Amino acid sequence: MAYSAYVGTSVETPRCLRSDARENRDRILAAAAQAFAEDGVGVSLVEIARRAGVGNATLHRNFTREQLIEELFRDWFGRRKAVAEAALADPDPWHGLVSFLEDFLADGTRNCAIRALFAISPAWREQARVMLGELLSRAQQAGSARADLTAVDLTVALIGVSRTMDITGESSPGQWRRHLAIVLDGMKACHAQRLPGLPASPEQLDDGLRRVQLPRPARRLDGPLCSSPRRPGEG
Repeated sequence: MAYSAYVGTSVETPRCLRSDARENRDRILAAAAQAFAEDGVGVSLVEIARRAGVGNATLHRNFTREQLIEELFRDWFGRRKAVAEAALADPDPWHGLVSFLEDFLADGTRNCAIRALFAISPAWREQARVMLGELLSRAQQAGSARADLTAVDLTVALIGVSRTMDITGESSPGQWRRHLAIVLDGMKACHAQRLPGLPASPEQLDDGLRRVQLPRPARRLDGPLCSSPRRPGEG
């Protein structure tokens, strides 16, 4: 995310805002993007207000936590969609697919909130799955990617590689690229032996992630997102 350069463009932004009020909204969004990326979605709204240089009341007049996350996800997704469109226009379908996967994961190294939210938000994950499906289908039609792969297979692989960031991020920040290369090699059409078993369905993936990621109701994002416990003095 281009945190410091974030400009709110949501169609839901009130059109009649004064210039100072619109500036406050943009400052809050930029501060939230940076705070969520660095500290995750559990960061307090008090901290976001502090980073934005506005009062707590100003932040609450403009956004709830859920609205902040939605705004920032739309901005992030819009940029990923632009990358996907460029990848679909790549004359080499395999290169287009690989470049999208690399960009997707590289952005995750800079934004821990996106990785967490993607694992637990079925609606957002489905949007990414559609993009992956288009890129994969194109690579399969070109004979570059193995025919028995599905977009769900790719989603699971992306989640798996992203987990290496949590394990090796501090000691070896670029380790995820090695694991992505292993995954990509297994995706190539040159492998004659079919993959074992049947691919998981989108519903099976969502159910599995829900069970793994949601030991607490507060982790759900297909309903209201619960705030993290308040600290003393937080409003």
